[in-house]
Amino acid sequence: MRYIREHAVFIFFLIEALAIGIFQTLGNTDKLWNYVFAENIASGLMPYRDFNLLQTPFSCLVNALFLTIFGYHVVVMELLGAVLFTLICTRLYRLCRELGATPVTSMVIPQTFLYLFCYNVFFEYSCLILFLQLCLLSADLMALRRQKAFWNRPMYQMALGAAAGLAILSKQTYGLFVAGASWLGCLYTCGCLKKTKKETGVLLLARAAGVLIPCLIFLAFLTLTGTFNDFWDMAVAGISTFTSKYSYLELAKEEWGYTIACVGAPIVIFVSLILGIRRRKDLYGQTLLVILLYGAGGLINLYPLANAYHFSTTVLPFLLLIPALLPSGFWQKRPVCLLGGTAVAVVWCFLVVHIPYDVMSNNHLCTTLDQYEGVFISDSMEEDILEITAYVQEQQEDGMTVYILDNRAASYFLPLHQYHKYYDMFLLGNLGTTPPQELLEQACREDVVFLVPNSEKKEWQYPWSAVKSLKTKLSYAGSVGDFDVYMTKG
Repeated sequence: MRYIREHAVFIFFLIEALAIGIFQTLGNTDKLWNYVFAENIASGLMPYRDFNLLQTPFSCLVNALFLTIFGYHVVVMELLGAVLFTLICTRLYRLCRELGATPVTSMVIPQTFLYLFCYNVFFEYSCLILFLQLCLLSADLMALRRQKAFWNRPMYQMALGAAAGLAILSKQTYGLFVAGASWLGCLYTCGCLKKTKKETGVLLLARAAGVLIPCLIFLAFLTLTGTFNDFWDMAVAGISTFTSKYSYLELAKEEWGYTIACVGAPIVIFVSLILGIRRRKDLYGQTLLVILLYGAGGLINLYPLANAYHFSTTVLPFLLLIPALLPSGFWQKRPVCLLGGTAVAVVWCFLVVHIPYDVMSNNHLCTTLDQYEGVFISDSMEEDILEITAYVQEQQEDGMTVYILDNRAASYFLPLHQYHKYYDMFLLGNLGTTPPQELLEQACREDVVFLVPNSEKKEWQYPWSAVKSLKTKLSYAGSVGDFDVYMTKG
């Protein structure tokens, strides 16, 4: 019976994830950037050397593999994201069941995750790290609560360490803190299970060795391909050029929902910490402390942008404190089950019925643009892409190089199968340590057409001062779409 239920739960979440994965539009620039990274790798370009990439490349490599197998289409990355989201939901469900929630109420937190991320379903590093974080948390929590014998095996610890290492290879900062939490989680679990110093040392070394394996492979790759300096410039030194900040307080002021979440989360965490410390010698307190430890490992994702997306990825592991705090008898009460079941049903209808209907009502399935085939697109966006790509081709036929200095550049160059390092992601923090003025001066050494946004959008990282200086040195040549055109020759 349990076997059937587990599969039914997986299919339930898969239906939801596929619905919100398939019925999306092209408005998410982060999705397009992640797709560009993957297609560049699949096409033989070298990360860091041939195209600018801020994070470590594991999620891009996974996407590249599936693009190579199934074709260069954005929908492939969306479907892969739906599978990832299903796995996250299944892991959350099993953790909630372990913490005493009923089959129905165990679906509330996974449904919350899908609701929070319903417009971001694609395979990318934040949710991949979240999944690895939940797997590591689950492994230590299960060992603590069920005394799993295989947890004591060094090879198992190496496998867990490798998962933490893959988190580092997905995003160096976020992943590093999750890996650190994993190592401390191993140490804490050994203490709770009263392991000897020798046993603890062996298990800690095994997990640390597991972390090092993928990291050393990546280091060898950088060394052998001669791209270490490019990686350092882009993904380490270049981070200092990222100037935008969005504080936790600013998020709390956005709207009442965020206010409640931003105030409520610290309260739940503080109460859990006090109870965990007071009851650290029994399973209840130890469970709370393990969840807090792994949740704390993800807090780095709030810096420097504590926006809604980063807050959601950070707060999700802490939601497990709710079933951990409340006694299992609470979840058996009929009103709680009824309320939980109602919430699950409402979210299911929103995800599986409302979102597809809304997307289909305002967009159509793209069939004319190569990489966008199978993705929903608005009439205005398709017309915009066709107009810009036609203009770019016309200028290139006249011997001009065209750069689109906008965060949407990828959406126009993808159908043309073109990529321009730095210029297609012309934002501070994406350029390594090279000043934007220097990059623009280098571009002007040839016959160039620049397409520049004709209004100052709220793009935090856009180097407006460098672009404004550039415009004074070039010839204005009209406009196309919502871009002003500037040329190096009249």
